[in-house]
Amino acid sequence: MKKSIIFIFLSILIGSSLFTACSDDELGPTIFDATVRPLDRTQYSFPLDSFVEANYRQPYNLRYIYRMEDISADMDYNLIPCTYQKSKEVAVLAKYLWFDIYAKLQTPEFLKMYAPRILHIIGSPAYNPSSGTMTLGEASGGKKITFYRGNSIDVNNIDSLNELFFKTMHHEFSHILQQTKVTPTEFNTLSSGQYDSFAWQDRNDSLVLSLGFVTPYGSSQATEDWVEVIANYIVKDSITWNGMLNTATYGWEVVMVDVDKFDPELETRTFKNDVKQAGSDAYAQYEVYRKTIVRDENGDPIKDENGKLQYIDEDGVDGKALILQKLDMARNWMKTSFGLDLDQLRKEVQTRQYLTDEKGEFVLRDGKFVNRLVEPLHIGSSETLMDSLLYQVDKFKELQN
Repeated sequence: MKKSIIFIFLSILIGSSLFTACSDDELGPTIFDATVRPLDRTQYSFPLDSFVEANYRQPYNLRYIYRMEDISADMDYNLIPCTYQKSKEVAVLAKYLWFDIYAKLQTPEFLKMYAPRILHIIGSPAYNPSSGTMTLGEASGGKKITFYRGNSIDVNNIDSLNELFFKTMHHEFSHILQQTKVTPTEFNTLSSGQYDSFAWQDRNDSLVLSLGFVTPYGSSQATEDWVEVIANYIVKDSITWNGMLNTATYGWEVVMVDVDKFDPELETRTFKNDVKQAGSDAYAQYEVYRKTIVRDENGDPIKDENGKLQYIDEDGVDGKALILQKLDMARNWMKTSFGLDLDQLRKEVQTRQYLTDEKGEFVLRDGKFVNRLVEPLHIGSSETLMDSLLYQVDKFKELQN
């Protein structure tokens, strides 16, 4: 069965133009049409357009495009527009979990300088059939960020929101920052020889963690490795992040195992094929990702004198230490280059995402962090945080009466 792997693709637009200029030529203050046109109050989209005008265009000279524009979309994909409701959700979430946070921890001027000039929201996925992958977002030339799968946003599923939207958001913005300030050249050597730009999508999460990458896509090339470390650290809660680091401490291997040899306590498996033996029925064979342990010549585990499995790491890489080294480089770069405290940024993002108690500690429910977006704002109230965010758009309906 063909795999569908989600990844984030950096699209760098390189263009050349021929022009002539005279000494008295004047440069405009913006690359966009700066004409301010009055909004039509009879339009159904007036509330969202008004919100965008007040919260994106006026403070940041940013266009929020949610209507399908062929000139703005990649013509290599079959795409559909984002619905009005989902476009509202993306608009308020991007403000709440991106722009408002950077403005608070830095300054609005920081966003005026580094934020993209265009946010383009597409409703459908962008499939890449040749590789079996799916693009979640693109950062183009430091001026435009495109988000795909806007119609799939579900505020009730915080894990999905983080994977499809929030992580993409921080990933793409980190690309823009990466294009404006030089990153440490030493970073490019940390995983030299381990990157795979052609078959990264076939790599298993556990396997790449053991090699010092936070995601398979991060193992594709150094530029993606850098922003994946930043984006994942920002959005992964402490339980998930620590679990990733724990997985990275083990060695992992990929082997083909017959069904009768599979141990579900030690291995994760993917069905690979049926093997037909002459004169017998077919039997199943699995592609197995498993922790490396001491085994005998038959492949059976050899336990120590206490009956414990003996784990070994034969790839020569301390995955956990390498991930933390990369994170420390990114942390120092964010601080020295932009005056941003990455740990403070992470705390602010997650405090807005997850419910906290009166002491500011994260609340756990059934062993998981609680999605603040859909929790009541007050005891006895049915209004949620997401309701209050959407009201920032809907309040403009009053101007239509």
